[in-house]
Amino acid sequence: MFHARRLAISAVLALSLVSLACAARAETRISVLYPESSAAVLGLYQTIVGGMALAGDVRLQSRSVSERDTPDDIKAWADANHSQATIALGNLSPAVTDSLAAAMPVIHGASALNDNDQPGVSLASSPAQMFSRLRLVRPEVERVFVVYKPQSTGWLIGAARSAARQHGLELVASASEDVQQASAAFARILQQTRPGKDAIWLTLDPVVPLNQLLPILLRESWNRHLVLFSNNPMDVARGALFALYPDYAAMGRQLAERAKRQVARPSLNGPEASEGLKSAFNTRTASHLGVVLNDTQLQAFDRVFPEMPQ
Repeated sequence: MFHARRLAISAVLALSLVSLACAARAETRISVLYPESSAAVLGLYQTIVGGMALAGDVRLQSRSVSERDTPDDIKAWADANHSQATIALGNLSPAVTDSLAAAMPVIHGASALNDNDQPGVSLASSPAQMFSRLRLVRPEVERVFVVYKPQSTGWLIGAARSAARQHGLELVASASEDVQQASAAFARILQQTRPGKDAIWLTLDPVVPLNQLLPILLRESWNRHLVLFSNNPMDVARGALFALYPDYAAMGRQLAERAKRQVARPSLNGPEASEGLKSAFNTRTASHLGVVLNDTQLQAFDRVFPEMPQ
């Protein structure tokens, strides 16, 4: 009798453990939305969606959103898929994302996420990795200057302050409320920089008018022997020393992992920087600055400028 009871209890415990294991492996059902786009941009979105599947334990349904789709259309589609979360890529209408956010977590991606409260994965690259690469290519640098708008990228600068301390750098962050203040901030920065000891970090913050400022910053950084580093490989093509920018498949995986965490903790808030990154390096700028990398270090960059003709 006692032996039978022990067997029964063991069987119940075994079933409970199996149930818990199955629950732990339960798939998170995620809807993925992106705006109707050109073939090139659509390919980028599809690369991100493909990366989401690498997260594991997710069930994905994806679709484009056109101007003809109403918020009710999209919500009905997500409900039909029994979605637990939505990943919104690119610049979708707030009417669409807000209607979904009332029913489930909405995680944003494939945009700069210039909003301190918006959950998602930004195109902005990890400050820790930025500073690690800076230390590799120019270990003499002591200060990093950056201009930002607190309401837009305060979250990124907060992470950057911690990362700078870990890498033995002083982060000099100038808060600016508009383009005029940002331009004035860069003028002051250029007056106080020291050749070989200072660097300027260009973020994706829209307060920085790069179309107007980049030619000036490229010229002055060249003349003053300053390191200029960026989030955009095209800045490197034009003369910045290096850039780190998102690997889109890795961004997809990071978005799916964030969605799973968001389902478990709906109150989780704010953006996070991209962690899976590619890199670009300008050898002409490096030669001018006296930066010397060995072959192994140079091969670690995904793109090297100036690009050799085929």
